[in-house]
Amino acid sequence: MTDAQIEKLLQEIRDEQHISPFEKDEVIKNYIKEAEFDVNKSAGTKINYDIDLKARSLLKNHVFYARNKKLAEFKQLYGGEYVHLQAEYYRPTDLQ
Repeated sequence: MTDAQIEKLLQEIRDEQHISPFEKDEVIKNYIKEAEFDVNKSAGTKINYDIDLKARSLLKNHVFYARNKKLAEFKQLYGGEYVHLQAEYYRPTDLQ
């Protein structure tokens, strides 16, 4: 994601999750970057979060659970979403 996309997502997350103004932007940006890495790695590709709104929602939920120190719970609740993304972005190769 570009810095502009992260800034836009940061504001969206602040608005939706009613984040305190005392919570630092840099901390939330780190959560966004970690969530992006996790979702992209699971899908096996770089996702365009402006187009794939289902993946965008998953990323925002990842940030919410990370902020609340509940990532293990997130993985249990949203495991099916990860499977869906893996199936959607699966690209067969001839590598063995």
